[in-house]
Amino acid sequence: MSIDRSSLTREIILPEGVSAQFTEDLLTITGPLGSTSKDFRLIRAKLNIDSNKITVESLGSRKKQRATFGTTVAHVHNLIIGVTEGYTYKLKTAFAHFPLTVKAEPGKIVVENFYGERGNRIAKIIGESNVSVKGDQVIISGINIEEVSQTAANLEQSTRIKNKDLRVYLDGIYLFQKGRGKE
Repeated sequence: MSIDRSSLTREIILPEGVSAQFTEDLLTITGPLGSTSKDFRLIRAKLNIDSNKITVESLGSRKKQRATFGTTVAHVHNLIIGVTEGYTYKLKTAFAHFPLTVKAEPGKIVVENFYGERGNRIAKIIGESNVSVKGDQVIISGINIEEVSQTAANLEQSTRIKNKDLRVYLDGIYLFQKGRGKE
């Protein structure tokens, strides 16, 4: 008994208040929180938009094509969730001796006095992510999960300690919560 997997298709229903446009391999999703887009030029799958649904179709049934199909469906879901609910990542500062301070400036996050260093450590804010600092917490929110998560990763990597035992030297900024919803 064999299963016919000549083509895979999945329909994604758009929620109310969400619209989609697909022009020249660029999918743009617009919703209550704003608009975001994703380039599907390199992904080998067909996307069709009807009135209130997006149809994703695989161009084959081999293992890599099925994997690409699943990735494409996940990207479309992430875009829809982003414009309806948004994404929020929370990071916490940790230090033992030298109190570090975090400041959000346009286009970058500045970490001052990390391990008593005179120079500042800088993390780039990607895209249209919003960064706010409340006490020892840094809250990054936005509608594009890739931009929000990369901004959080940039901040975490900017305070990484090299050539030391990480069990002893715990200073840094660490991600402790991520999820949906704008804050």
